[in-house]
Amino acid sequence: MLSRTANGLFWMSRYVERASNIARLLDAGRRMDNIPNSDEGRASEWESILIASGSHEIYDGDIKNADMESVARHLIFNEDNPSSILCCMKSARENARAMRIAVTREVWDVLNSNWAEMRGKSGRDITGGRLAEFLDWVKNCGFLFQGAVEASMLRDEGRDFITLGMAVERSDATARLIDVKYHVLLPDAQDVGGGLDHMQWVQLLRATNSLRAFRWIYRETVTPQSVVHFLILNKKSPRSIIAAMCDIVEHLESIGGGTPDQRAVCAQAREMLTTLDALSVEQIIGNGLHEWLTRQIADTNVLAGAIAHAYGFNGPELIETQSQSQ
Repeated sequence: MLSRTANGLFWMSRYVERASNIARLLDAGRRMDNIPNSDEGRASEWESILIASGSHEIYDGDIKNADMESVARHLIFNEDNPSSILCCMKSARENARAMRIAVTREVWDVLNSNWAEMRGKSGRDITGGRLAEFLDWVKNCGFLFQGAVEASMLRDEGRDFITLGMAVERSDATARLIDVKYHVLLPDAQDVGGGLDHMQWVQLLRATNSLRAFRWIYRETVTPQSVVHFLILNKKSPRSIIAAMCDIVEHLESIGGGTPDQRAVCAQAREMLTTLDALSVEQIIGNGLHEWLTRQIADTNVLAGAIAHAYGFNGPELIETQSQSQ
């Protein structure tokens, strides 16, 4: 497969997944904001969402005074924010258009319809209690894309690159979503392990559409240890970091290593999975959950760069620029 085609498919799926994950971050903030808390605690949810999204440096305002409306507009409609939902949906559609011959009609129709509907959205669609409905729509767009890929794409290199991009993005995003809990400051240290702490972990599971699955597997009260295990180390959890790493290794090996760089990146991914598989929740939390998540995000981005180098990608801007000039 040509590098240009692989790049387009890889980034097409990353942008779809990123839009869904930004919606999950906002949903986590919205849910935590509804938990009775002090004014200080309530303000921190939206600061934490900006930090976790990686968009805090380009946020147009005082991050300490961030609120739901301003953060939602920044992460949904800001055209200067390349990770906003608007920009992600546009970029996914543009990559698919440039690679039109490499995707099925069903995949194209989903992305084209999603973008057409998104263009008709405005600030009115996220105010007056309508934010939750909008975020559910964004997440459903992601589910439709995944369904179209699974139901209509050949099991070949094209699908491997699509799933690979999705898994890389999900691994990064799940770590960022868990880290929201670190940045959300409890009113007092004595509340750790209390009712407020418990509800924040529950809302985190709800934002990842994982609460029912969590209860089915663990059949116990939600605890930090069990949530961390479910979202990081449980291979049965579709949004866990280890499940994403399994997908990365599987699809890199399916694509194959024809060059030394490609064989090296496969080995790099296998080593990351082996290291993750050997970890326990006690080790992750004991050594500092935030510190571990920060390293994991950095390692995932290094791996994504190594994949791009091994397969001749030139970055997400390549396909967008080429498609817009056609």
